[in-house]
Amino acid sequence: MFFAYKVNTLFQTFDMSKDVASWGYVVLTFFLLFINYGLEAFKWKNLISRFEPMLFSTAVKAVLSGTAFNIITPNQMGDFAGRVIHLETMNKWRGSLVTAIGHFAQVIVTLFFGLCSFAYFGKAYFNYIYLLPLGFLLVFAILIIYLRMFWFYQKIKHLPFIYKIEKYVDVFAYFESKQLLQILAISFVRYLVYLSQYFLLLQFFKVDIDFVPAFACIIGTFCVQSVVPSFLLLEIGLRGASALAFFSLLSTNHEGILLSAYSLWIVNILVPAIFGMYFIYKVRS
Repeated sequence: MFFAYKVNTLFQTFDMSKDVASWGYVVLTFFLLFINYGLEAFKWKNLISRFEPMLFSTAVKAVLSGTAFNIITPNQMGDFAGRVIHLETMNKWRGSLVTAIGHFAQVIVTLFFGLCSFAYFGKAYFNYIYLLPLGFLLVFAILIIYLRMFWFYQKIKHLPFIYKIEKYVDVFAYFESKQLLQILAISFVRYLVYLSQYFLLLQFFKVDIDFVPAFACIIGTFCVQSVVPSFLLLEIGLRGASALAFFSLLSTNHEGILLSAYSLWIVNILVPAIFGMYFIYKVRS
């Protein structure tokens, strides 16, 4: 899949002097990168501060380290390891579960808007449109479980298999609905930042699609990328394939579609991962 779209030559053959719009779009995309990771660092600091104090700068390093580990692991699994190495007193397993709470909030936002995207395209793309109400009901159920995490934990903590690992999973008892709602709100704002970055790059590569359908395509693409297991090379190809699956319904500028998807990966994943590798080295050295 990686080579099917000739990622290694696409940027070289594309005429950057004629086939792109203002470079201001790229500047804004990089500016939003700092907002994106700043929000994620603030979210993680908010979660971890219940168990140990953490500077915002340390939270940024932890988030970037997690991104670096994600390069070599599927579906953000490395994010847990990258973040917890920056913990000083908290147990690493407990820290991983706290990290999972933040990911859970982001998944809820992604799934909800992904279903909205499928509803927008209807039968033109989603053959099982009648399943959408069930999908929304499932997301609502997941949201209730997330917001009532403390209550659910109290109900199951006496089960034998929970009792054996209670010293790790008791972190779920520390989060009330109000704080979890705040984490969900931060996840939503971060999601909007991601959508804006994608739209800016589409404008830069002159993918001429109106605002609303463009965001529907972006949301659908992001949803597919989030739920399909992938490694580094496959992930890059998946970004191209999923982007084409949605955007090609509305535009014939396939080169611009692919370059937007790959450029966003470079900005949001590769560049932060390079800095994350440095912070991992500093921790390990």
